[in-house]
Amino acid sequence: MTVPVATARMSQVIVAKAFTELPPQVDKRTVIGLVAGGLVKAKLIPAQNLDGIVEEAMKREVIGSTGIGHGIGIPHCRTPLVKEIICAYGHSAEGIDFDSLDGEPVHSVFLLLTPPDQREQHLHLMRSFASQIRKEHFCEFLHEVKTHQGLIDLLAEFEGR
Repeated sequence: MTVPVATARMSQVIVAKAFTELPPQVDKRTVIGLVAGGLVKAKLIPAQNLDGIVEEAMKREVIGSTGIGHGIGIPHCRTPLVKEIICAYGHSAEGIDFDSLDGEPVHSVFLLLTPPDQREQHLHLMRSFASQIRKEHFCEFLHEVKTHQGLIDLLAEFEGR
């Protein structure tokens, strides 16, 4: 399901079956592993690729935290371990220390994985999602999401605005 650059939306690449409820007091590496594990459970990545994906996402974290503020983290990487752009979501009711730019705990984690040859699609998705975050009430509604369908509905609603 390669989505054209001009129309790529987070609601199109998020994997509803990979929705993960995150336990309290876990570190960033564990969070990324748990969220990526949702993609294994959804049978979108093989279990043997899990450690490699976590390592590649952590390499990106060394460059700078993907805890972008407003309670949101977007760990991401371009990796040959996926054949299409996919995104998994993890939710933490208590909040997790993700070295966020604003110092606040993260409640919503989006793990975005992109094949190396889809750089433009990756950048477009990141810009598009960043614009959603700036919309009034998006972040507070996002933190209230409790189900995968609620997440999809919220993303689609705000992308349509």
